[in-house]
Amino acid sequence: MARNVVMSELVLRCQRRCDREKDKSIVPAEWKAMISTQVGDLYREVAHSGFRYFESTFPITANGAASYSLPTDHFETIKIDRVLDAAGSRRELDELMVQESNRWAGQTGDATHFAVVGQNIVLYPKPASGSYEMWYVPQPPDLSNAADGLNVDTVTPDGEEFIVWGVAVKAHAKGETDPTLAMQEREQARKHLVEWAVTRALNQPRRRVVRGNEYDCWGDDYGLPGGWWQR
Repeated sequence: MARNVVMSELVLRCQRRCDREKDKSIVPAEWKAMISTQVGDLYREVAHSGFRYFESTFPITANGAASYSLPTDHFETIKIDRVLDAAGSRRELDELMVQESNRWAGQTGDATHFAVVGQNIVLYPKPASGSYEMWYVPQPPDLSNAADGLNVDTVTPDGEEFIVWGVAVKAHAKGETDPTLAMQEREQARKHLVEWAVTRALNQPRRRVVRGNEYDCWGDDYGLPGGWWQR
């Protein structure tokens, strides 16, 4: 369950942490802008840990186009699946490196690979039809103009501490006061947050997945590293 803190309360906690409740040199909008930046850092820490907390999906309907636009809030790609039937059977596409793209140039058919190029998704081979779905991490929200009553998801108590102490560092920098304690507390909160995210599956440790034999039933080895160029 999300750990939500109302924006007005989060601003107050940040002010108190650096003893600036009555300091008029930082206006409320600036406090919110600093919080917004720190929430973006929180997103990155959680997403890069591999914990699937911030996640969205985006449907792609193939029509023979050369490429398809990314979702407008795209931040990081998790995977792209080919949707095989109405029951939800799927086949994951491999991400194609730029050096491998010539292998698929000019070919058509059901896509087995993809690449994210600029603001677009390119499917290889180029499918004339079919349904695909992108799983991705969305952009963190811009909270710089958020209403006082907005709930801000701080993920965990350590996430809240990471935000509050991170904002305190920025406030100290603006006031040219010593940020040492705030920096130490921020980094301690960061450490605890990442440890929590990495070990969130309490009964099963995270493991590295090597792509390969799961595609053998399809009669090809495109999932095997370097499999296609060995043909």
